[in-house]
Amino acid sequence: MTRLMTAVALAMATVATLPAQAATVVQDAGSARGLSLSQYGPVGQSFTMVGSALTSFGFQFQTISTTNANAALTFSLLDGGTLGATMLKQVTGTPVAGAARQNFWYDFDLGGLTLTEGATYTAVVSATTDRLGLVYGPAANATADGYAGGQLLTSKPAFNAASNCTKGICDANFRFTSTAATGGAVPEPATWAMLLLGFGAVGYTLRRARGVKVARRLV
Repeated sequence: MTRLMTAVALAMATVATLPAQAATVVQDAGSARGLSLSQYGPVGQSFTMVGSALTSFGFQFQTISTTNANAALTFSLLDGGTLGATMLKQVTGTPVAGAARQNFWYDFDLGGLTLTEGATYTAVVSATTDRLGLVYGPAANATADGYAGGQLLTSKPAFNAASNCTKGICDANFRFTSTAATGGAVPEPATWAMLLLGFGAVGYTLRRARGVKVARRLV
């Protein structure tokens, strides 16, 4: 009996301490055009939050000019869907830029910033040199919006009318990793099976014990 209760207690403790479930969202805008960060920055991407804690946010960059210094980038997370929204956090990072027109990913560590699932935020990046560009899409002749949860934002909204970005259909190539609330973690099937088996065994043992006591009183 004691062993069964201990097993059930351990199973319940396992459920209570399940780690937060991580999720990675990756957005490919369907093109590989580069937008100069120094000329059109700060450049931002509004997005819809998935999960409750943002651990990292990354953009795909493109080396526009190898003659410019590989200076640090400034990343800001804003509370809202515009470049004028309230800043929540700001970090810096220096990616290792490669050959000309080479695309690469760089992620900024946000350390698990608590946000609201389903709310709109804006990730902004800026640079002091013209070495890097932000990869964005869609193609210049596209008419469909590939990401309905947000859009590309620049300090010069009409930076390229031919790209149709003035219609709000442009997006950066971005990705972010987030975690769901700990309480929202779903136990594995094996854990549920252990719990059900344990509770069933405890119930059976209790009923059997009561039956034995009644039999003894009747004797």
